[in-house]
Amino acid sequence: MPLSSGEKQVETQALVGLIDACVTSFDSDGLEDLVTQLSADLPSLLKSQDEESFKLVVQGARLIAFSRDPKPVAVCIRILLDVAGAHIAKSRTHEAISLAERAMDLADDHHLKPELRRACNFYSAMSTDVGVPARGVEFALRSAALAHELDDQVGVASAFANMAAALYSMGLYREAISVALRVIKRFKGNPNCTPFVAIARANLANAALALQHFALSAESAKEACELMGLPRDAHGVVNRVATESIWLKSAIGLEDDEVIAARLQLIRGLSDAYKSPRLRLNRDLAEAAYEIYSGNLTVAVAKLLELLKHSKALPGLYRDNLALLVRAYEKGNDHAGALLYLGELVEFLGKSQVTAVARQLEVIRERIQTPMPGKDDVRAVIKAIQRTPSAHREEIDVPEALYRDAMERLAVSAELREDTLGRHAYRVGRLTGLLANSLGYGNKFMQEIELAARLHDIGKLGIPDGLLMKPGKLTDAEFSVMQRHTTIGAQILQQCTHPAFRLAEQIALNHHEKWDGTGYPKGLKGDEIPEVARIAALADVYDALTHVRSYKHAWTHAEAVIEIERTSGTHFEPRMVTRFISLVNHLRRAHGEAFDDYLSEGGKHSTFIQARDEMHRMLNEMEPLLPGELL
Repeated sequence: MPLSSGEKQVETQALVGLIDACVTSFDSDGLEDLVTQLSADLPSLLKSQDEESFKLVVQGARLIAFSRDPKPVAVCIRILLDVAGAHIAKSRTHEAISLAERAMDLADDHHLKPELRRACNFYSAMSTDVGVPARGVEFALRSAALAHELDDQVGVASAFANMAAALYSMGLYREAISVALRVIKRFKGNPNCTPFVAIARANLANAALALQHFALSAESAKEACELMGLPRDAHGVVNRVATESIWLKSAIGLEDDEVIAARLQLIRGLSDAYKSPRLRLNRDLAEAAYEIYSGNLTVAVAKLLELLKHSKALPGLYRDNLALLVRAYEKGNDHAGALLYLGELVEFLGKSQVTAVARQLEVIRERIQTPMPGKDDVRAVIKAIQRTPSAHREEIDVPEALYRDAMERLAVSAELREDTLGRHAYRVGRLTGLLANSLGYGNKFMQEIELAARLHDIGKLGIPDGLLMKPGKLTDAEFSVMQRHTTIGAQILQQCTHPAFRLAEQIALNHHEKWDGTGYPKGLKGDEIPEVARIAALADVYDALTHVRSYKHAWTHAEAVIEIERTSGTHFEPRMVTRFISLVNHLRRAHGEAFDDYLSEGGKHSTFIQARDEMHRMLNEMEPLLPGELL
């Protein structure tokens, strides 16, 4: 006779209690049989909607993760990853990152390549989900390389599908499209890869929609929906509705009334069949998008304003809610309303990034503060991770390099939408350090300010793509919104309490202040502007002038020097201008065509930039796409 839910919970509680006793009191002796039993029960436990059962499973996974001798290792890894993955559906991914990291460590330590491939792929998806997509790219690439080595075609398809999702999250839409198209072309004939081809098509559709390539987006969304088929569970329904919504928006862009009506009908049907607040919000947002298209702006705005109360709990939907409000007001020529909600969108994105960074730093601290088995008494380990809130643990210094790597990855991510090679931050950092040295600062400070200046535009993580990638000049209203990247950057850097980041915080906040007081965000004047920000401002402006942006061509060195001289005493401190021009003239003569390579040398050590370069190499080894090929 099957067990009732209550009986099943008691049985699970007993099993987890035995695992606890085994790990903490018997040096993991006998753990193997208990792990095997938990693995057998896990599928049904994870399907349960009971929160207490889920907590028990998580407790069991954490005990296994930090036991001295987890066996059988492959089964332990599978448990850790399955439990970690279950957190994604609950929008609690940040709570389970440590489980995925431990799974990678175990697989690496025991040379289990198939398990390591899967662990890296999980870690990639989870990193993207918690707002660190650059790390998502890195680990998707590592997973793809392992899958290639193992001749695991499903693994390669899965890794590249995750990579496309990470690139989309970073706003690198053309790269996301390129990766997705290669996945589709290579794996569309392999039935085992169908789920990942569907994901690739959905990411392609989303990226194409962001670029307003409506025909490509509609075709890709249609193919993705067909591959997904009829959803069989709640997760499948959410994915299908999300993809249907992309198709609907693309059809609106194409003014295809027949497809719009069909998509809206299907979204309504799915949301009615599977009752959930998330699906209801998806339906309401789709209906609001249709009302905007139909010109019923009063109805659309009323609906969207009401939805704000409910969508705020789901960040992705709240962002879409605000974006639709901006569109509705713009279509009604209410520019004040559009600006108001564009400002709210930027504030929301900024707060989301601050929260994501805080969580990422907490993960780094957890990894340092939680001792590993074999190094410390296992009983103390379990007590630390199971019973002691992180806020009350003894504080252990985290090496600056770990924080630095995480922050630089974010800073490069922030700028890639404008600087496709990802070297701007490193060039500005080097120029800032060299100018500081020219002004009389020693080598130690020169190195510190170089590292700090690399993070100057990290706040652009909170600026919507539409502003950062807009061709042509921003309007005054748009520019006022763009200015918020300085305060967002400072708020992000404040999350890192390490004293080495206070210089970076000063630069991020003040590098757009001007010598005559006409800059932003505070209108500081002259010596009121921190000197480190005055130094970095010169390097930033010079590099921006001499490189292509979506709104301008690249100026020559001579043109940039003339502009900087012209604004000496207004934009820049005259003393620094004289030193800076002397410095860049000397560097140009000394390095010639290799000037940029010299300044961006620090980027060669960036794990993210290395991963991105390796990604392009692997893509180029795949069968090339034909001109204009749509798969």
